[in-house]
Amino acid sequence: MAERFRIALLCWLLPAALGAQVRAVASFDRAQVEAGDTAVLRVQVAGVQAAPQRVSLGAWLPTVPADHLRTRSAWRRTGEYWVQTISLLLLDTGRLTLPPVLVHRQVGEPVPTNPVEITVVAPDVPADVGAMAPLRDIRRYSAAWYDYWPAALPVLAAGLLALWWWRRRRRARPVPSPAPAPEMPRPSARDLALQQLDALAQQKPWTSPEGVLEYYAALSWIVREFLQAQYGFPALEMTTAEIAQTLKRTAAPWADEVQRLLQQADWVKFANAHPKSRAHEHWLDVARRLCSH
Repeated sequence: MAERFRIALLCWLLPAALGAQVRAVASFDRAQVEAGDTAVLRVQVAGVQAAPQRVSLGAWLPTVPADHLRTRSAWRRTGEYWVQTISLLLLDTGRLTLPPVLVHRQVGEPVPTNPVEITVVAPDVPADVGAMAPLRDIRRYSAAWYDYWPAALPVLAAGLLALWWWRRRRRARPVPSPAPAPEMPRPSARDLALQQLDALAQQKPWTSPEGVLEYYAALSWIVREFLQAQYGFPALEMTTAEIAQTLKRTAAPWADEVQRLLQQADWVKFANAHPKSRAHEHWLDVARRLCSH
């Protein structure tokens, strides 16, 4: 009888314990955009085997109208979590603090994300329009236009003849195709990662409690993107342990540092860890050092 009671109690507690491990993290791809530009929201969900059903953005409708939601990607598995990206058009300038959104699972209650913040700035103003020359008044004549039409006929005829001759020569002369515009060189994986880390350092999202989660999600993503682009293995789709094993097989001397940084980010994102304040900039320095290789 006691054994049956323990089994029943375990069956009752196990789903609740597993459900408590489900966690959803939301973050923007940039901390600042210009009004009229598109921002990309990245939603990561851990602790579920099947892909979530959908992300409900109903809580954002007072700030972001439904027709400003552009595209949603399909859910894709990236290591231990599912990822979906959503592009949004942002028009209102200012610092937007958007509430948590709900991620609907296949089974169980919806999971809320963290709140996210983004700054929308006005586009740069063009050159000073006040430097334009003042408009002159229209000259007024007492005579009517038809008083001069006999004198205008020869001028009109000469103009039509010149136009015919010019168009005929233009058709006979081959028009050279415009030279292709030179392509701007794409930044290297190292330069792109360092630019993203510099932008993260200027924003300092860890200064607010709700920004700590977003900070470590962005830090992990930048390092994974760098590893994937620089070394050619699918770091965005691998777990932290798989990344560490791959780097150790290449005899990379900094493999342990990568593992410690990604583990720290995983603990914050999915285990609700709270690092000390001095640790935030430390991990940023570690990420800079790793992305400089």
